[in-house]
Amino acid sequence: MFEGAHALVDLVRTLYRRPGLSRRDPELRIRGDVPLPLVCLLRKPGSAKFLPRLGAQLDVELRQVPHAYLDANAVRNPAVLPLLEELHDRLGADAFGRGHLKHFDHYRLATWLTERSLPRAEGKGDRPIVRLLRDWTGQRGPGGADAAVDHVPAGGWSKVALSVLWWILRYFGFRWGRHRVPGLGRESRWFMRQPFMVPRHSADFLGFAERLTRDRLGSENPEQLKKLLVHAFLQDLREAYRRRKLRFLPRRRGWRRTAYVTVLLDNVTEANGGWELLRLINEVRNETGDLDPLLIITASDERPPPAAESVAGAEPAARATRAWSTWKHRLPGRRQMLAGDARYLFIDLPKPSVTITPEDAGVWEDRQAGPVTPPWIARRGVLELAVAALLVVSLAPTAVQVNEYWGAHCSFFRAGLSSGVATKVVDAQCVGYSDNARQVFGENERLRQAQLLVFAENAKAEELHRANPGRAYVSLVYLAGLTNNEHSPATAHAVAEELEGVVIRQREQNDPSSSVKPLLRVVVANGGTGMSAADVVTRDMLVPLIEGDPRILGVLGFDRSVAQTEQAIAELGAHGISALGTTLTAVGLAERSPLYFQLVPDNTQQAELLAGYARYVGAPKVTIYHPPLDPGNSYVSTLVEVVRQRLAGIEVASQGWTTSVGSLPSLCRDSADRSSEIVFYAGRETEFGDFLRTVRSNCAEPRKLPRIVADDAVSRFVAHAPDRNRSELNGIPVSYVGMGSPVVLGGQACVDGRPGALPGGGPALDAFCAGYADLLRDLRKLPPEEAPTTPWAGERVGGLYDAAGFFLDAARRLPLLGGGAGASGASGASVAVAPNRAAVAQQFREMTFQGATGEISFARSRIANDRSLAILTIANISRLDGPDGVPTCAYLVGKLYSENEPREANGCPAAR
Repeated sequence: MFEGAHALVDLVRTLYRRPGLSRRDPELRIRGDVPLPLVCLLRKPGSAKFLPRLGAQLDVELRQVPHAYLDANAVRNPAVLPLLEELHDRLGADAFGRGHLKHFDHYRLATWLTERSLPRAEGKGDRPIVRLLRDWTGQRGPGGADAAVDHVPAGGWSKVALSVLWWILRYFGFRWGRHRVPGLGRESRWFMRQPFMVPRHSADFLGFAERLTRDRLGSENPEQLKKLLVHAFLQDLREAYRRRKLRFLPRRRGWRRTAYVTVLLDNVTEANGGWELLRLINEVRNETGDLDPLLIITASDERPPPAAESVAGAEPAARATRAWSTWKHRLPGRRQMLAGDARYLFIDLPKPSVTITPEDAGVWEDRQAGPVTPPWIARRGVLELAVAALLVVSLAPTAVQVNEYWGAHCSFFRAGLSSGVATKVVDAQCVGYSDNARQVFGENERLRQAQLLVFAENAKAEELHRANPGRAYVSLVYLAGLTNNEHSPATAHAVAEELEGVVIRQREQNDPSSSVKPLLRVVVANGGTGMSAADVVTRDMLVPLIEGDPRILGVLGFDRSVAQTEQAIAELGAHGISALGTTLTAVGLAERSPLYFQLVPDNTQQAELLAGYARYVGAPKVTIYHPPLDPGNSYVSTLVEVVRQRLAGIEVASQGWTTSVGSLPSLCRDSADRSSEIVFYAGRETEFGDFLRTVRSNCAEPRKLPRIVADDAVSRFVAHAPDRNRSELNGIPVSYVGMGSPVVLGGQACVDGRPGALPGGGPALDAFCAGYADLLRDLRKLPPEEAPTTPWAGERVGGLYDAAGFFLDAARRLPLLGGGAGASGASGASVAVAPNRAAVAQQFREMTFQGATGEISFARSRIANDRSLAILTIANISRLDGPDGVPTCAYLVGKLYSENEPREANGCPAAR
C-alpha cells in the first residue's frame, strides 16, 4: 500500500455514488447528476499496481452495479473503436443481477450498420436500407400490398374490395408506411438530432443510415464516426440512468441506480487506443454538454499526449479530494473553451511505502462502502403497494388507525408473527416487539443504531442456522422503554448501552468458526416511555410470541421499577416464563413471580451501602432529597423508605420537592460548614442536572458544601456527555451508586480492549473489554453528541452482556441444547432442540456464573443481594477526559469475583 491510498479510494467511492435527485453540489451549483471526471492515475517507475486491486474491491462493493476492469494491452478487436466495443461487451453482460444494462440500442445499431453492405435495389421504388433495417428489428413486414391481396382466395369479393381500397390509398398518397421501419422511432429521432456526421445533410433517417453502411463510410469523416459511436454508447447509458419519463414523470428504474457505471482501464497508451478513447469522450462531453453516468478511471505508465496535459498538473494521491474540488471549479470555463483537457483529473500514484498510516493500511475495510440505498419509493413494488394502500385506506374504516401508526413511526402493513414484528400504538407511541430492521423503535440515533446492530446479528444467526441446522439456536427477549421523551436523551442512551451489551454477547455467540456456541437471536420489545405500556405489551404480544416459539428462553431487561413493570413480571410468571431484571432495584419484586430473578441488589442493599459509607467517612447527618413519593413509582418510594430505616445512629433528614427541583433551597443559604455531611439524591436521572444547579446556586465557598451522593439511576446522567458538559456544572464533585462497578473501574484499559483492566477481573472481563473495543468502532460513526465518550465502559453494557451470558450458560448445561438428544431433520441431520424454560429457570438456582461485572449466583435468593455495589466518585462531573476522568471507588460492598481477592479498607479492589 502507498501513502494517500485512503484519500484516493475515498474519492473513487465518492465519485461512483450517484447524488440524489434533489441533492445540490455547492461547487458546480447543480442538483442531481454531476459531471464525472476522467480520472487518470499516472504511474512512475516502481509505483503501486493499484488498479487491479481496486477492480477486485469493486467486484465486492458494486456487485449489482455495471462495472468492469480492462487491461487495454490485452484487447484484440477489429471494431472501429476496439476498447469501446470491449466495454460494451463487458458492461452488457448479464452478470450484475437486476442492475445489468439490458439495452445498447443506439450503439449496437450504429456499429451493426458499419459492418453491413447495402444490398441492391430490387425494383422501382425499393430502398434497400429499409430491408436492412427490418432485418435489424426482426420485423420484416409484408411483401407489399399486392402480395397481401394475392393471399385472399381468388374470385372473392374480399380480394376485389382490398384491391379497390389499396388503389384509393395510393391515389390519395397514403403509402407513407411503405418506407417506415417499425420499432426504430426512438433511435431514428436521436440520430437525426445529435450533432456528429452532420445528420442534416441527409433528408431523413434512412438516408443517414445509408451513410453508416460499410460501402459509404469511405466518404465520411473518420473522426466524426468515432465521436458518433462514443456518443451513442453514452446515450445508451444515459437512457438506462434516466430518472424521468416524458420530462416530468418519475422513472423508478433510474432512481434505483444509485451508483455510476464504473470502468477501470489499465495500461493506457497511445498505441492501444486508450488515450484516443479518453480524448473522444472528453470532446463528446464538451461538444454535446450532455451528462452521462460513465466514470472512467485509468492507469498509465506513460505521460498523456500534449492535448490532454492538464493546466493544473497532477496532484499526489493524498490530495485526491482537493484535486477533484479544483477540477470542479475550473470545469465550467474549460469546457466552455472546448479545452482538450477539460475533463481530465490527473493524480500521481506514489511508490508503495513501508510506513503508512492506519487509515491507508485499512483502506479496503470500510463497512459503509458501496452504493447508497435507493429511495424507498423507487424500490420494486413499493409504489404499487402505496397506491393500493391509499385506495384501501380511502375506503376502509381503518384509515384512522393507519394514520395513527404512521404518526408513531410504527409498522402496520409489515407487522405480524411471521415477520418477527408486532406493534400497536399506545398513548401516541409505538410499542411491541421486533427482531429485524423493519421496525426500529425510538428516535435517538444511538438507540436506533444499537437496535440495528442487534438485528444484523439476528440475520447472521439465522443464516448460520440454515447452513448448520444441528447447531443450537436460542432466543431472548429484551424488554425496556425505547420510546423515551426527546428531552431525556440520557434515558435513551442508557437503554442503548444495554442493547450494546447484548450485541457484544451476540457477536461472541454467532461465530461462524464455531459449531459449539449456541447461536443467539434477540427480540427487542418496547414497553413505552417509562415502561408505561409494559403490561400491555407483555400480555398481548410477548406471551403469545414466547408460547409459540420454544427457542425463546426468557425475558431480560425491564428498565425501571414502576407498577406496569411489576404487572409484566407477574404476567410472565403466570405463564411459566423466566424473567431476569438487569437494573431493577425496588424491594419486593421477587414476590411478583416465582420465576423472577434480579441481577443487581435491591434498594435495601443500596441503603446498606449508603449507611456503611456514611459511617466510613464519619458523616454526622444524611439529608435525602427526593421527588413526590408516588406509590406507582416503587423505585423511589422503596429507596427512600429503606434508606431512612438503615441509617441507624445517624441523623436523617428529608427534603422533597413537589413540581420542580428549582423550588429547593440552596445548600449554602447560611454560612454553616456542612462538608462532613452527606446529601443523598433519591430520584431519576432526568432531574439530576437541575438538582445540582439548584442546590449549589449562589455558593461562594464550595468547600463547606456536603458530599453529594446520588442513587444508581444517575449513572445514566453520568454516561450522557451533553447532560454533563455544562459550564455551570464545572468543578462539581459527584458520587453515585454503581451497579456494575468492575467494568467502570476497568477504565481506559477496558475501553482499549486490553486484558487485565481490573485486578482479579479474569477471563470474562477480558473478553468483554475486547468485544467493547470492537463495538466502539461502529459507534464512533455516530454524531459526536450521540457516540459514547467516557473513558470507561458503561456499567449497563457489562450488565446486559452478563445477563445474556447467564441465560446461555444455564441453557448450555441442559443436554437438549447441544443437539445430542435432538430431533432429526428431513435430511437426516441432527437438529438442535431448545431446552425447557422451566429447566432453564431451575439451572438459575443451581449454577454460578463468572461474568464481566462479577460472580452471579442465585443459590441463596432470586435477588442477587450479595453482588457488589459501589459508591463511585467523579472529581469533576463536567470533565471526564483522560485517566483522571475515570470514576474512583470510594466504597464497595458485596462479592466481586472471588472470596479471597484483595480489598482496601473501604472494600474497593486493591492493586496486586
